Amino acid sequence: MKKLSLLGAVLFWISVPAFGMQRPSMEQIEAYRKDGTFAKRAAFARGIGNNKFSPGAVARLRHNLRIRSLMQRGLTREQAAVMAPPPAWRGMPTSGTPKIFALLIDFSDYVHTNSSTAVNTQILGAGSGGYPYESLTNFYSRSSYGLLTIQGATLGWYNTGALRSAIPQTDAGREALIKQALDYFNGLGHDFTQYDNNGDGAVDYFAVIWTGPDNGWANFWWGYQTSFGDGSYLVDGKKLASYSWQWESNPAGGAFNPLTLIHETGHGLGLPDYYDYDDAVGPKGGVGGLDMMDSTWGDHNAFSKFMLDWLSPVNSSGGSLAGTLRPSDAYPDAVKMMPDAVAGEIFNELYMVQNRRQSGNDQNLPGSGLLVWHVDARLNGSGQDFVYDNSYADHKLLRLMEADGLEEIAANGSADAGDYYTAAKTFSPTTVPNSSKYDGTYTGITISNIGGTSDSRTFDYYVLNSNKLVMVTDNLFRPLKGGKCKLDVTVLRAGNVTIKIYTVNGGLVRTVYDGPAGAGPLIPAPAWDGRNDSGAVVASGLYLVHVTGPGVNKTEKLVLIK
Repeated sequence: MKKLSLLGAVLFWISVPAFGMQRPSMEQIEAYRKDGTFAKRAAFARGIGNNKFSPGAVARLRHNLRIRSLMQRGLTREQAAVMAPPPAWRGMPTSGTPKIFALLIDFSDYVHTNSSTAVNTQILGAGSGGYPYESLTNFYSRSSYGLLTIQGATLGWYNTGALRSAIPQTDAGREALIKQALDYFNGLGHDFTQYDNNGDGAVDYFAVIWTGPDNGWANFWWGYQTSFGDGSYLVDGKKLASYSWQWESNPAGGAFNPLTLIHETGHGLGLPDYYDYDDAVGPKGGVGGLDMMDSTWGDHNAFSKFMLDWLSPVNSSGGSLAGTLRPSDAYPDAVKMMPDAVAGEIFNELYMVQNRRQSGNDQNLPGSGLLVWHVDARLNGSGQDFVYDNSYADHKLLRLMEADGLEEIAANGSADAGDYYTAAKTFSPTTVPNSSKYDGTYTGITISNIGGTSDSRTFDYYVLNSNKLVMVTDNLFRPLKGGKCKLDVTVLRAGNVTIKIYTVNGGLVRTVYDGPAGAGPLIPAPAWDGRNDSGAVVASGLYLVHVTGPGVNKTEKLVLIK
C-alpha cells in the first residue's frame, strides 16, 4: 500500500479501523492543488513547526545526560541537579508525574457527543477499549518504561453559546476562545498553578478538544500542537506555554478516542513529526508510517526515546561484537553504532538498532524483528537545533532501513513486515540499503546471524574501528583480472611488513605477506589471489587489507571481490 506524504501535524493511520482517522486521499491532495489552497496549507503546516524538535529539546537532553553522568560517579539525583542546573527552556517534563489539563469546548451548533467523564477515562484514566491506544496516561507509561505517568484533570464541557463559525480562524481567534474557557473554569475556582510542573512560571502543556468537523488537512480546524502567543495573559499568575488542538472525534459526532492526543502530546514532549510534509522538497517519504510521530502507528522509536531520556543505548564504536536485545515495547534496549561513536552522545550521524515485536504499544505493527534506523542528528551552527528534519532537508533526520531492499518508503510507500531484519537477513556495506554514511563514507557496519526469538533477539555486529584507518594516496592493492589484487609497491617498503586479509567482520582470511626486514620497496610485489589460507576461492564481497610495519601505522584498505 502506498503512503502519501502530507503536510501538517495530522494524526491518522490506515490499518486501525476503530480509529478511522484516514489521512487525506491522493485525490484530496490533488484537489487542494487544483483549487489553489495547497500552498496556503503548506505554509500553515510549516509555520506551526511540528516538523522540528521543540526549541530547547537539545539543551534538555544535554542536561539529562549531564545528570546521568554525575549519578554514574556516585552522586544522588539531587546532588547532580545542583551541579547541572536545568536549561532555561524545559517544557513538559519527560519523567515523573506531571499534571496537564484537557479543556473541552463545544458550540451551540456542535454539541458534544461524549461526556467529560468518558473523555477523561481515555485521557487520564484506564481507558475503555482500543488497546494500546486506550488512554494517554497508559500509552506513555508503557512507552517510557514507567518513567512518565501523566496526571491532571479534564475540564468541560464549556459551551461558548455561539456558533463555531463565529470563531476567527486565526491565532488570535484560537487564543481568545481558549482564554474565554479558562476564565470560566478559573472563576469556578480551578487551581491552574498545579500545571506548572517545573516552577518556571508557565503552564507546561495542555490539550484543547473541540467539537464539530475539521475543515481539511493543514487548516485551522485540524489537529496540531503549537504555543500560546499572548504572553500578557495569566491564569492564576501563570503564563501558557505549549498546547495541542484537536477534534472530539473524526468524523464529527462519533466516539472520542485519544489517538490524536497521544501523537500531539509527543509534540508537547518535544518530538517532531517524522513523516514528509512536502515530497517536492528533498527526498520523499518519512519513516513509512512506522512510528507514533509519523502516522500514529505503534510506539516511539529508539532515537525519540533517547531524546526523551527513556533509554540509553549500548554504544559500539568499533570491532566485532555479539548483541542481545530484549523487545523495546517492554525494555529500554537499543544499540547505536558508528566508527568512533561516543557513549551517551547522540549529536552525530549513526545507526540505531532495536528489537520490535507485536506487543504492548507495538501490538498493531506489521511484523517483528530488528529495526535499523539511520540517524543524522548533527547540530546546526548554534548547537541548539538539528540540521536535518524529515521534510525540508537534503536527507532525513531519521530513516528506516528496509530489510527487504525494496526502498518503498522513498517512493512514498508504507513500511511493512519485510522491513524487519530477521533470520537470514543481513545489513552490511554491500546490501541494499547499505551501511555507509550519507556521504558514502564506509563504516563497515554489519549486522548478521540474527537469531533468538521476539522476546530476545541475538545477532552479531561489526563496526570499523576508524582509529586504525589511515588512508593512502594510492590503493594498496590494484585490481587484476580473475579476482586478483596486486600490492602497490610504491606505497610500502620492506621492514618486517605484515599484510593480512580480513572479512569486514574481523575474521582472518589470508596472510598474504609476512616478509623479512629490508630497506627497499617490496619487490616482487606481493599479490593476493582471492583465496583463503585453505586455498578456497573466497565469496564475493568486501575485504579489509591490514598492513603493519614501519611507517604504515596499521593501514586498512578495502578490496572488493566480485
